[in-house]
Amino acid sequence: MYAKRLSYFFIGIMFLNCSEEEFKTPSITIDTPKIEGTIISIDAVLGILRQEIASNGENAKVFFEETDNFIEGYIVSSDKAGNFYKKLIVQDKSNNPSAGIQVLIDINPLYTTYELGRKIYIKLEGVSLGIENGVPTLGIAEGNSISTIPSFYVEDIVIRSTEVVTITPLDIAIEDFTDKLLNLYVKINALQFTKNLVLENNAFTFAAEDNDKYSGERIIESCSSNNTTIVSTSTFSSFKGLKLPNNQGSFEGVLTKNFLGNAYNLVLNDPTGLVFDTESRCDPEVLECLSVSDASLTVFEEDFTNLKIIDLEDSGWINKNTTGGKLTYKIGNFGDNHYIQITGYRSKESLYEAWLITPEIDLSTYTDAILNFDLQAGYDNGNILEVFVTNNYTENPSATTWVKLDATIPRGPLNAFSPIVSAGPISLSCLEGKIRIGYRYIGGDPRATTRYHIDNIRVTGK
Repeated sequence: MYAKRLSYFFIGIMFLNCSEEEFKTPSITIDTPKIEGTIISIDAVLGILRQEIASNGENAKVFFEETDNFIEGYIVSSDKAGNFYKKLIVQDKSNNPSAGIQVLIDINPLYTTYELGRKIYIKLEGVSLGIENGVPTLGIAEGNSISTIPSFYVEDIVIRSTEVVTITPLDIAIEDFTDKLLNLYVKINALQFTKNLVLENNAFTFAAEDNDKYSGERIIESCSSNNTTIVSTSTFSSFKGLKLPNNQGSFEGVLTKNFLGNAYNLVLNDPTGLVFDTESRCDPEVLECLSVSDASLTVFEEDFTNLKIIDLEDSGWINKNTTGGKLTYKIGNFGDNHYIQITGYRSKESLYEAWLITPEIDLSTYTDAILNFDLQAGYDNGNILEVFVTNNYTENPSATTWVKLDATIPRGPLNAFSPIVSAGPISLSCLEGKIRIGYRYIGGDPRATTRYHIDNIRVTGK
């Protein structure tokens, strides 16, 4: 019996030794690739695409056939946190890049093989190049679209180099955005999420709001220029439920465009791309003009009586949703009183920025101007209305330089309305020439949908 047990013991030892040797995870080695062809730059293939679009329209495609050309570049995206899906973003250089391209690949995840900073070569034979969702995209032509490179074909097309480097982000500002910078790894300093998205006890998440269907889009603004853009986060990302930071700091990630291809977006590889370590914010200071009184001459007034929105727009008012949704200001009434109103309730828009902007108000022949208007808040779940003035409107609210006004914004009850209050008087005495007043409403359904009624807008002067 002892001998039998001993034989089992030695058999066990032999099995363990065999297991350790035969089932150990093999180390992955990459041989230096031999590229049998001509390497051309990413910028060169983008130039070919631009020529094709110039000749055949914006839906034109470049089909690479009977060519031995390759492009080379460095991977600047990572799907490890789930914020990219079946795509690689590749730029031409690891430092100070000048061109980037999106490559669609039918593999998930990609980061285990094609990690951030890896240099790769892409064989152009058999693939196609076009514009998808506003950005230059390489893949397989399928009808009028560019589709993913099939998984079984990837190793023949995407060739890994042995080189893995640290990517140095390209320092830019929001006002620098152009299509030449698409698909590049960028850094933008002195940013903060707009105040209405990070209200105390009511801060938005990156992408976990009720109406975030595929992505969460959040407005971020520059502390140096006041320009704004969107940080877009996938609802499949691992960090979608994190709250937006309310501090100020920098962004590192990829510059791309939204699904419609009509607006620039910033996309993080993971939350570490946001370094918001400056506790102070740069929220705009309010306009401070000398207070005045007895400004009795009417410069401008509107009480919205018996008007429709089309009537206002015909007379120079601007009613615009800058985030691409349908939510805008409407005419409302209670009894015989008419007013302008807005609420994001049941809009099903997870983010909106809606502007109501007056026609030009000419102060050139007046002094000591004063603004007054009435305001009512109801069903309040956040103070999300702000009032601004500009003397240089650019036809784009997001690109206009605005100065905030010290308007009294009432807080309403949760299930009713506040009393109607006067938001003025607000002195405009330090302004000259032609101005516009802008009412900006930023929120998202259902988190921040407070309803506002605005009435009796009046500018007086001497």
